[in-house]
Amino acid sequence: MLMSTRIPSEFLISDLSVVHHEGSSLIVCLDKWGGVWTWSPSTGEWLARPIPYAHAEDPIMAEYPDAENTIDMVAALSVGGRLLLAAGGDEQEPALWDLGTGELLWRARFNGAYLADVIALDGAFVTAQQYSEEVRLRSPDGGDTLLGEVGELSCLGAARVGGRSLILAGGSGAEVWDAATFSRIGSFYPYDGRVWAVTACALAERTAVLALTEKGDLYAWALGSDRDEPLYELVAATRESETLAVTTVGGEPLVLAADQDSLRLWSAADGTEAGHVDTREHGVTAMESTVVDGRRALVTSGSDGVLRIWDESDLVRQSSRRS
Repeated sequence: MLMSTRIPSEFLISDLSVVHHEGSSLIVCLDKWGGVWTWSPSTGEWLARPIPYAHAEDPIMAEYPDAENTIDMVAALSVGGRLLLAAGGDEQEPALWDLGTGELLWRARFNGAYLADVIALDGAFVTAQQYSEEVRLRSPDGGDTLLGEVGELSCLGAARVGGRSLILAGGSGAEVWDAATFSRIGSFYPYDGRVWAVTACALAERTAVLALTEKGDLYAWALGSDRDEPLYELVAATRESETLAVTTVGGEPLVLAADQDSLRLWSAADGTEAGHVDTREHGVTAMESTVVDGRRALVTSGSDGVLRIWDESDLVRQSSRRS
């Protein structure tokens, strides 16, 4: 396992985004006060990345010269040698900054279209807007395409399965779009509760859509199936997580969610519990399954302000089954 030093901020990490930039991986972190930082796994260096208030030039804000960003979520891209950050929050519309120069590149109008989530995928950003319940694909130059609306929209996910990129959104159900064609290719609905986290993975010859609800239940559906029944009985997972990740251990895709004191793992194929990793000493505040410097890994931030990069052997070695 590779670990960072503690983030040089008095506030803990609340969100993160991993990006490949200038030949190596960077982990872009957001602290709980809205500060943006990057950490390089290859050099171990933390850098503060100050960004200007997105609405500073808006006439409406002229009487509030000390206003600051209220950012809750971030997503990063590397485009044309520039390190770009899309961000917003429960009380701020989406905007885009160049983290290398600190320049604000574009912002959504000051109109209350606050963010529920933001992700990066295939050179673009996807935003989920709270009150309009719109899922939009946004290019770095500021152009955007409406993908659709999702009732009670709360979260986004992305996956690459079988050479195809998928955009997923969760709310009253789980919705799936083909990122290449912008076409909606699946809609699934839990028996009870909103979807708080959603992702997808390959299972043999099919694609599984995985969702965690506010009731703490883990669902799995087969994309493209004529039936919308879950693939297996509901799994009583955890009510303490709003994030799902999928990683491969021993050739088997596993679903991960963080509860108060552990990372919990289930088989994506049949929902059986595959073990748990004790995290009582540091907790998990955010996580992402991704590629770090060419290797598949799980990146987590902890309540101790430290980033951890887990590879397959780390999860195998530290995982144990619950009694």
